[in-house]
Amino acid sequence: MSNNQESKRKVSPREIGQFDGVIRFAELKDIGQLRPILETWIRWEGQIIETEVEEVLKIIAESIELKNDNHFLVAETIDKEVIGMIGFKPPEKRMLPFSKMDKPVELINAYVAKKHRGGKGVGRALVNRLEQEAIKAGEKEVILNSGPRYKNSGWGFYDRIGYENIGTARHYYGVGFHAPVWRKELSPS
Repeated sequence: MSNNQESKRKVSPREIGQFDGVIRFAELKDIGQLRPILETWIRWEGQIIETEVEEVLKIIAESIELKNDNHFLVAETIDKEVIGMIGFKPPEKRMLPFSKMDKPVELINAYVAKKHRGGKGVGRALVNRLEQEAIKAGEKEVILNSGPRYKNSGWGFYDRIGYENIGTARHYYGVGFHAPVWRKELSPS
C-alpha cells in the first residue's frame, strides 16, 4: 500500500489490533457458539429479545442450508472459538434508494463478542472478508443500516472503517425508530 493510500485510511494499523484467527463461512456447528454473542447484543432495555435471537439463528441456519439468499461469515480464534459474525444479502427494497451503484449488497447482523471488541481487529476482519466476497460475486457497493439500540456500540465503527454515512432510513424499525445508513463503493484490488 502506498503512503498516499495509507493516509486516506481513517484508522492507522497501529491503532487497531490484528485478528490472528480465521474468517470463514458459517457452519451449522457454529449456531451454539453464536447464540451467546447474539444474546449479548440483541436486547431492549437490558432484556434479551429471545424471539429475535431465535429468528436470526433460524436465518443463519437456513442460509447454511441454502434456503435463503443470505450469507454469514464467522470469526474463529486459533483455539476454534467463534467470537463474531457478519452477514450479507441482496438489499431489501427499502434500502435500494440509498444505493448509488447497480450491484449493491446489504451488510446485516454484525456482532462481535464483548471481550473481543474494542480495537482487536475482529470487526474489521469480518467486514474486510465480506467486502472480498462481495467483490468476487461482482457486487459494486456495500450498504447497511444500524438500529437505534446500537448507537453506542456500532455506529462509530462504520465511520472509523471508511463507510460513508449517507442518510437515515426513517421508521425502519417501527414508528419513531430511525436507522442511519452507510455505504461504501467496492473496487477490486
